[in-house]
Amino acid sequence: MSNFDEKTIERIKRLEREVERLRVKESGKFIALTAPLTSTSWDGDSFSTTAKTKIDLSAVFGVPAGVKAVLVKVALRDSGSAAASCVFQLSGVSSGTKYSLTAQASPIADRFAYYSGIVPCDANGDVYYQIDASGSATMDVYLEIWGYWL
Repeated sequence: MSNFDEKTIERIKRLEREVERLRVKESGKFIALTAPLTSTSWDGDSFSTTAKTKIDLSAVFGVPAGVKAVLVKVALRDSGSAAASCVFQLSGVSSGTKYSLTAQASPIADRFAYYSGIVPCDANGDVYYQIDASGSATMDVYLEIWGYWL
């Protein structure tokens, strides 16, 4: 092996160590966004009661894969919320009744309610939602991502 090859290999090894050092240093860092990440799947679409369902944040919102948590804003309304308790919930786990954000629809039908919060993600950087709506396609949900933790 030539001297040039040896120096190139050594340089590559140093760069790989530096990249790994920076990756470890960046872990846990919050990335604040000046404009939210949005999705056409979550821009006022109407939902019915739904069991826990995954939102692939990287595919749906463009959030980097593997994030630890997201800062979300939820706006929701339900046309039948005057007669029923209607909620939208987010969680980092796919089963059970653990939720880190619960957003309740206004007790006045079709009036918006707004919530913000931090939602931990699963190992892939995804979250799960569950909806308790008053009827079929009665809950309109807007979801925005305003930041995330690496």
